[in-house]
Amino acid sequence: TFYHPHQRCSTSPLHHYCILYSLFTMDYEGQRLAEILFQWIICSFGAVGWVIGYINQDFYQTFYVWLVAVVISVIICVPDWPFFNRHPVKWLESVPDRRQVK
Repeated sequence: TFYHPHQRCSTSPLHHYCILYSLFTMDYEGQRLAEILFQWIICSFGAVGWVIGYINQDFYQTFYVWLVAVVISVIICVPDWPFFNRHPVKWLESVPDRRQVK
């Protein structure tokens, strides 16, 4: 079970995992930024690789430049770096169950 970052981690039996989850989660704006970075890296390296491959008449050079772009984009976009969590989601407090209030 995953715990939400704004839950009270101290009452959770998985206290340490709850704290780690709250520290390393990507918010919605971070997901958007990661997607934009990924697209720009892949497209720009792809264009440069295509030009290099066309000039040298070698498809492997195009592929290797694109492969470098994939590795760079995975290193930048896949981990939940702190700059991907600048806009955390503010969740509402939980509402007690009406059946338990009686």
